[in-house]
Amino acid sequence: MSLQDNSKKSKLPLRLWFCDFPGPFNPLRLTQLLETRYQIIPDPDSPDYVIHSVFSRNFLRYDRAIRIFFTGENVHPDFNICDYAFGFDRMTFGDRYYRCPNYVLYDHYDELRRRQRTDDAQHSERAMFCNFIYSNRGGHPYRDEFFRMLSKYKFIHSPGAHLNNVQDTIAPAYSNDWCTPKVQYQSRFKFSFAFENSSSPGYTTEKLVHALAADTIPIYWGDPDVHLNFNTRRFINMHELTPEQAIDRVVQLDTNATLYRAVLQEPYFPLHPAHTPLSSEILLDQFSEILARPLLKARRRNQHFWGERYEREARDAACAVSFLSNRRPTALAARLLYKLWRGRGDT
Repeated sequence: MSLQDNSKKSKLPLRLWFCDFPGPFNPLRLTQLLETRYQIIPDPDSPDYVIHSVFSRNFLRYDRAIRIFFTGENVHPDFNICDYAFGFDRMTFGDRYYRCPNYVLYDHYDELRRRQRTDDAQHSERAMFCNFIYSNRGGHPYRDEFFRMLSKYKFIHSPGAHLNNVQDTIAPAYSNDWCTPKVQYQSRFKFSFAFENSSSPGYTTEKLVHALAADTIPIYWGDPDVHLNFNTRRFINMHELTPEQAIDRVVQLDTNATLYRAVLQEPYFPLHPAHTPLSSEILLDQFSEILARPLLKARRRNQHFWGERYEREARDAACAVSFLSNRRPTALAARLLYKLWRGRGDT
């Protein structure tokens, strides 16, 4: 028997399924993380645990599974239909919630933690000004507004599907190793847009991490409390400046190599963080806390009376939306929508 076989045999089996993610990236990274302690048994039919996100409602099919919500989007957990949650919010909810911004899963975040600051501060000699890499047209309008405002100063390269203005191409998000070509592209520029899709306390994603890993100066907007986890002297924090002040700051750094290098030399993280630094090791320990509980005692969501009705209504809504989104407005979909409108959860 090989060492690999022995290793697998010594690990606890974990009957698990992922669903409702936008692509394979997060499930793959979570699987790789969990496999360091567990033997993963993928089971789409009767898993003990379902790790789900927000891009569909397929997780509602799994009544008996322990549901673990994991989001990379600015969506708050619904503890009426999940047992545990990993999200962006800085909050507590007994033993059911853990804060885990999605950037914790990214290799570039581990790289930032290892390096602590930019290795080479000579990047002010880069010829290219600023990049804007987005495919989502539905983000907060402030992102596009500031793009247009700053574009009046200098041309901004926008290779993504949204506001595209160059021939350059970037791999689509969540596809295989899409992060590496994105960071490589950003590393050609002095500045990088790192605006989130929306703004909410705690909601900081891979956008800031990628821009820092590329050794650019990020122009950041999203989490008004971003200073709790990142050193705001290392980037332009739009929550501290008006748009006009932010443009003045960009121009100042763009035209003064000494000031630009001084910003690059700042550490990525605050010297005295207000919270315990996040890491994949901490994330794994948090999962282990959940998985160490016997299945019969691990369930947290209410499945009786109002809890049962709430979940039934959620399933009815998901079913109706599925029918309508597939352009199949059947009599069943109409009946479900009518009952939801009347506030009834029975079918």
